[in-house]
Amino acid sequence: MGVAVIPKALFPDLRAVFSVDLRGLALFRIALGLILIADLLIRAPDLILWLSDDGLTPREWIIQWNNEWRLSLYFIHGHWLWAALLNCVAALSAVALILGYRTRLSTLASFVLLGSLHFRAPMLLQGGDILLVAMLFWSIFLPMGARYSIDATLVRDRGQEAAINAGSPKFPSAHLSVASAAILLQAMAVYFFSAWLKTGAEWQLDGTAIYYALHLDDINTWFAQQWRDWHSLTVPLTHYVWWLEFVGPVLIFSPWLNPMFRYLGVLAFVSLEVGFLLNLEIGLFPFISIATMLLFLPSSFWDRLQTRLFAPRGRRANRLTVYYDQPCAFCEKTCHLLRTFLLLDKAEIQPAQSKENIARLLEQEFSWVVEDHTGALTTKTAALAALFRASPVFFVLAPVIQFASPVGDRIYHWIGTHRDGFGRVFAVLLPWRSTAKYPGLGSQLFVAVMLLSVMAWNIQTIPAWRSAIVKQFGLQENARLPVEPVLRLLNLTQTWDMFAPYPRKSDSWLVVPGLTTRGDLVYLETGSPAMSEQVETQLKNIQVFDNYRWRKYLQRLASKRHRKYRQYYARWLCENWRHPQNPEVGLAGLFIYSKTQVTPLPGEAENSVSAKRIWRHWCAGHTEEQVTAQLNQLLGLTR
Repeated sequence: MGVAVIPKALFPDLRAVFSVDLRGLALFRIALGLILIADLLIRAPDLILWLSDDGLTPREWIIQWNNEWRLSLYFIHGHWLWAALLNCVAALSAVALILGYRTRLSTLASFVLLGSLHFRAPMLLQGGDILLVAMLFWSIFLPMGARYSIDATLVRDRGQEAAINAGSPKFPSAHLSVASAAILLQAMAVYFFSAWLKTGAEWQLDGTAIYYALHLDDINTWFAQQWRDWHSLTVPLTHYVWWLEFVGPVLIFSPWLNPMFRYLGVLAFVSLEVGFLLNLEIGLFPFISIATMLLFLPSSFWDRLQTRLFAPRGRRANRLTVYYDQPCAFCEKTCHLLRTFLLLDKAEIQPAQSKENIARLLEQEFSWVVEDHTGALTTKTAALAALFRASPVFFVLAPVIQFASPVGDRIYHWIGTHRDGFGRVFAVLLPWRSTAKYPGLGSQLFVAVMLLSVMAWNIQTIPAWRSAIVKQFGLQENARLPVEPVLRLLNLTQTWDMFAPYPRKSDSWLVVPGLTTRGDLVYLETGSPAMSEQVETQLKNIQVFDNYRWRKYLQRLASKRHRKYRQYYARWLCENWRHPQNPEVGLAGLFIYSKTQVTPLPGEAENSVSAKRIWRHWCAGHTEEQVTAQLNQLLGLTR
């Protein structure tokens, strides 16, 4: 009697589903560092406003508003210099992350500093910030520096370094761990749980969600305004976005037809994020999401990329040899670092003393020597240009380096005469390493617990699911997860409710008429005479936010939850506003109005604007009655 043979296709290799390629992880590491630096640069002009006691959110109020599990290094001191120092440390950590220098430590430092920044200025946060800090957390437990990094370059076994970068079978590029599964699941959780929260008919039935999203004048772009009324396009795109977010994460983790679904999923989600970039001004969120897609590209993609794109110049690099002065450890390390970051994986590095003619040239020129694919020997800056010329990516810089050779040679000579000092610095900061260390078993067990906790948190953010769980287990409606304090401490509480259950259906903005110390009425954004109702209404079509951080702050200022923030905003205006033409003229008091214009139904005329006064404030040295009476009179109000 024969034994039935079960096809292997029925039992696919699940390892490929949750593994990440170390080359993709390296590029993801670089992207994370660049995004962190971009975020710091965006925040920098308003550092005093958001991160010091002299700004809009003093520490005592933020500490009171936050819960006890939200800790921040920015709470230690309220001076702007302390905030600037922390931001500089954060920038240095991001640079170290890009270079892969002490990668795990720099990832941990970036995570702590970013979380501290979020807890110090919670009014500025958006979904992209939550995703960024979550990806940094999972990255702590991944071998982020295993490829194309300073850490990987300084492995003492030079053969191991070359084999690692070349993708030797002894050092495979695919990495599988609990942390690799966690970071992939986190990246897809953004879309999957967002789809479940999009319960409005605008998404699931009539397909008007994109129409309403593109009519939000505070975030739409010029491009969005050109096609937002094309219902024959917005309706099918709405259904496409919802189905992609709902089905895409399931297919991308399919053990069958993998990696095909990964390729299709990456293409679909990247195109979605590019659509966001073109149509909505939502900060760094799309860039962060695109960076996460690098993790889903399978090893076959990176293999083909190396073979097809790097092969022409790679053949030249195969015959490239770099000779250094053997007693100089600093020189040797520099050669290895250049080979790593110029992507010259197959280039050989040898001591100049191994060949008599090379040693003679080194002594004569007091320089390293590079032998290119033609056999030509170059020294000093010309040698550096030869390395760049052979690089598959940075070859475009070779002519610039060659042009600057007179200056470069002088710099090279200065470095050469001080190489003993550089050697001592390198010995401390860049020591050789015996082996590349991966996160251990204990770290992975901790990640497993945190992954279950984060997924449980995301599940309970879906109202229908939470209600079913509460009913099934007889829990109280306000029951909390036991791990909630830990999740809050680590800044891993997340709700992916972007445009859910449906996009906002109205534009809202603040109008702040103020009374000057001279008794005039001014509109505080420009200092011009107070505008009429008609002109103020027209402001909805003008970009009035300096950046998306300001937009988040001012929009949240109008909500009841953040009403206590209004006193600090008004106080700051009183202390800092001066008339543009007459700096000696300040404010006596002000009103804050929240104006709203409901987006019309498709095909209908634009709706009128409604206004509601949400705050009144009188500045130091002035009385409430006096300021209120004068403002009411100037605004033509009876109250």
